Amino acid sequence: MTPTSSSLVDDAQTARPSVLHVCTSCRTPGSPREPEENRAGFKLYQELYTVFRDSTLGHHVKVQPTVCLNVCSRHCGIALSSPGAWSYIFGDQNPSESTSDIVECLSIYIGTEDGVMRREKRPKSLRTSILGRVPPQGGITE
Repeated sequence: MTPTSSSLVDDAQTARPSVLHVCTSCRTPGSPREPEENRAGFKLYQELYTVFRDSTLGHHVKVQPTVCLNVCSRHCGIALSSPGAWSYIFGDQNPSESTSDIVECLSIYIGTEDGVMRREKRPKSLRTSILGRVPPQGGITE
């Protein structure tokens, strides 16, 4: 899948609006406290913002910079959220390697009714980098 493809969204009309939060303060271990714009998290945000802006997925996904997701030991951190759906937090994202897997994961996420993404359906790099998921606000309806 290319970063600008949205082929995994079955029906773009029913795709759920979602937010991709990207920790812009994340930095690689051992790196100096450089300005935010030089940090790996900020570079990941810029890359994802550009990809989604130029993609049909951009109509459904808002890429939001976030000051800190508090996953410093598992930099770079991202979170997926959508009203009425499960939210996810991932770490271990690399600005130069993770973009296409994140796009693919978002394609899956916005195409689900409740935000639930089975482990085996997520891109391989996002199977092991998951840090947690949070139930929808208001609970789970069954």
